[in-house]
Amino acid sequence: MFHSNTEKLITTWRSHRLGARLPARTNLSPIDLGPLLAHVLILGRESDGDERFRLAGGLITDLHARDMRGASFYSLWSKLDRPQVAAGLARSRSDAAPLVITVDATSARHDTIGLEICLAPMIGPSGEADRTLGLYQPISAVARLKGAPIVSLRIRSIVLAEDRTPGPHLRLVVDNTRRVA
Repeated sequence: MFHSNTEKLITTWRSHRLGARLPARTNLSPIDLGPLLAHVLILGRESDGDERFRLAGGLITDLHARDMRGASFYSLWSKLDRPQVAAGLARSRSDAAPLVITVDATSARHDTIGLEICLAPMIGPSGEADRTLGLYQPISAVARLKGAPIVSLRIRSIVLAEDRTPGPHLRLVVDNTRRVA
């Protein structure tokens, strides 16, 4: 199960497909995510295959301690993880499914927090899947960074949202020493 904010991005992305494989960038505005705007990003794929930030919300800017517009998304990743991220994004586009990457985000002081980064492909002005709507969702306390910027991302797991099928949500309930599932 993903964080509820990640699920909100996935649900919003799906609702804007309008019968198409992928939603058009013009059909989906970051404003549709309301209170999550600080977590939102938009990437644009360049002619050389690089992914560049076109938009980065305040949380993302704060975590990296810089304006991310125009910065290479791949430059944030360890050299070993860059090919996996690129392959995951390519599969996300070809399978028309959001990609969720759970990462260890390391600061300049070597403190680490967990993040879920959701990346959902969109059709850009060229008519190609060259835009990506994304979301940074901290899954551990950001205060652990002690104000130091994130300088590197390492993959913990990488999965297409459609590959993650929710299992049964069972809960153990105890009632006067009787167990009921």
